[in-house]
Amino acid sequence: MRRLAATTSLAMVVAAMARADGVDVAIPAQIKPLLTTHCVGCHEGARAKGDVDLVKALRDERVDESVLRALRRRMAKRDMPPATETDRPSDDEYRAAIAAIDAVCAPLSREVPAVRRLNRAQYAGAVVDVLGCSADSVIELLPRDDIGEGFDTTASTLGLPPLLVEKYFDAAERIADDCVAPASWTQRRVISPEKLERNGQGGTYDGIAWLATVGTLTARFEVKHAGRYRVTLEAAGQFAGDENPRLEATAGGRPIASIGVGASASAPQTVMGEVDLAVGAQAVVARFTNDFWNPNEPDVKRRDRNLGIGQITIEGPLGPAADTPFELRAREIAGVDHGDDGVTQLRRVAEVVGGEMFRRALEKGESDALVSVAREAAGAQAAFDEQLRALVTVLLVDPRFLLRIERGAANAKPARHPLTADELASRIAFFLWSSVPDAQLRAAASAGELADETGLRAQILRMLADPRAASLSRRFATQWLGIDGLEFKQVDPKLYPAIDTALLLSMRRETELLFDEVVRGGRPVRALIESRTTRVDARLAAHYDMAAHSDMAAQASVLAGDAWVERAIATQRGSGVLGHASVLLATSNPTRTSPVKRGKWVLQALLDDAPPPPPPGVAQLPETAEARHGLTIRELMAQHRTNPDCASCHVRMDAIGLAFEGSDVDGRLRADADDISKLPDGSELRGVAGIADVLAKNRAFERSLARQVLVYALGRGTADADDPLIDALANRLAERGDFSALVDGIVLSDAFRTRVDR
Repeated sequence: MRRLAATTSLAMVVAAMARADGVDVAIPAQIKPLLTTHCVGCHEGARAKGDVDLVKALRDERVDESVLRALRRRMAKRDMPPATETDRPSDDEYRAAIAAIDAVCAPLSREVPAVRRLNRAQYAGAVVDVLGCSADSVIELLPRDDIGEGFDTTASTLGLPPLLVEKYFDAAERIADDCVAPASWTQRRVISPEKLERNGQGGTYDGIAWLATVGTLTARFEVKHAGRYRVTLEAAGQFAGDENPRLEATAGGRPIASIGVGASASAPQTVMGEVDLAVGAQAVVARFTNDFWNPNEPDVKRRDRNLGIGQITIEGPLGPAADTPFELRAREIAGVDHGDDGVTQLRRVAEVVGGEMFRRALEKGESDALVSVAREAAGAQAAFDEQLRALVTVLLVDPRFLLRIERGAANAKPARHPLTADELASRIAFFLWSSVPDAQLRAAASAGELADETGLRAQILRMLADPRAASLSRRFATQWLGIDGLEFKQVDPKLYPAIDTALLLSMRRETELLFDEVVRGGRPVRALIESRTTRVDARLAAHYDMAAHSDMAAQASVLAGDAWVERAIATQRGSGVLGHASVLLATSNPTRTSPVKRGKWVLQALLDDAPPPPPPGVAQLPETAEARHGLTIRELMAQHRTNPDCASCHVRMDAIGLAFEGSDVDGRLRADADDISKLPDGSELRGVAGIADVLAKNRAFERSLARQVLVYALGRGTADADDPLIDALANRLAERGDFSALVDGIVLSDAFRTRVDR
């Protein structure tokens, strides 16, 4: 019933997006033969796949820009036509088509459309901050956002395709149930062995996650409602010595089992316990404590003792669920103890919560309309909690929540006109927090304090000091540095057996913490490339083998649990993010380091001087030693540079990348480092320290960071017309050195405080 009542709202969303983004563009002549040859067979007439009729588009010679962008995404992924088709375009044809589409669409990216949807991070931030419940488990229902100009904030990629509508329905109903639990509500979460975080050696096969050494397997999940929970683990063993594998299991830090596991993988035993859990992030940890190995045992099947865990199930609350934070707040807003009728109570909630989610005060009649839809969905005679749950669902699929709509000042006549105070507050909040404005920012907007620099600066400093500003580390920094999604990075497990999900997450977290110290801790922005300290947990300290290096030995200590502590960086490793395992792994291939990728990363991320795509038909360097026929990567790269079409870019890119060769794929130091190279001007780079020296000699790093943050903040690419602003931001950043100077300059700029009609 809730879904039926909300259908009208989402229909309005789709219509609004169509009106806002319906820009017709000419189909580039260069791609017409490709579409005719490879695509029209599946995209014609009423039965066209994805409702994309390319035959009609080719006949009209025009198409909505969103269709061109969708074609580009599929071409970039090489998944259209499908891999099952025998007649597919060549790589050269794909590249030429992508370049032709970019030439048409790039100018349209330079100004922000009046309507764009929230991206996944902003949606989740709003759910957490307004409704007081976590969106982590629900956000998985929404597909990952497309990337434009390097970021998922780019407005031109934030349309609302019809396939996403159903996802929003599912997410809204799940979140509403989390915020306002039905009387008989029980959470049942099954976590597969493939999802377990491993700290220790082992692998996953035949439905069992194995620990071959002392270590842990961790299942992370969100508790929506405090109470008593039942935790069930499937456990199995591989046997050696005179003891069974020992399992110590905890949930929420409390013990639930301590047993010897006597079952085999063919028939795992069930281990069950009950525990009280609070609302929020929780974990079930299975610890293997008695590893054993006897290579001399005659029976090869009894030489190695290992512990295996199958799926882990969490169920609860087993009794009545406690009130959620949102329920308590909603009852306080509604004044349920004051004797008012249910409609009045629900209207009060709609006015307050609706205003927070819509990022502005509700207009006359809006709260009544929301209440009417919610009561229709739940039933006019339903209990307050039922109607409240329906109201949350309606709000979550309302276009005024899902869309960022910027109309500008009502009396503005020129093409470029100022944002309203509420629109400006929303831009600031989504930029710095990936969430909606809080009460203080909305109050400042209402009082006119955002109209002058003093008021804006006060809000910027307050918001950068807020924990929510950590979203800049999680969202901006990881995308800028190319480590977003690092936990899914694949490396050869035979060559790098220590790499698991838990370690990959620790690598990413190390980089996030350094950036967060710059954003919220007051460290200069150059600490990102010059810092001689870093923060590590137990996994990273062991991975970096910190105690093995003389300049770390005095500081090396045993770390426990998930604690993060500051440690000095080995001299050979390099400074700042240049020595972070996250970056080194992200710029490597599965079986070997890639000086080309690492050199390109420095040029693109740190110097904003990305090389052009390789020319058509250029062969890739071989991956295996056998295919290299005894030549080193350095020698193969030198051969590659003899091609005149490649030399101009690679002479600089290769020199930078080779300076990283002191670190392996996984970021660990190599004993036989070959990391000395020469730049085109003849100057020598001696390892990563040489790269840091080059970066220190000019303001290219500041300009690169300034432009990247500007793109992230505005949600659009930059053009030549933006160069004066970018130069001013770079100078401001170089002179003051702190991140807040950059944020000040962006928020105070006309580019941020105004919009242009398309």
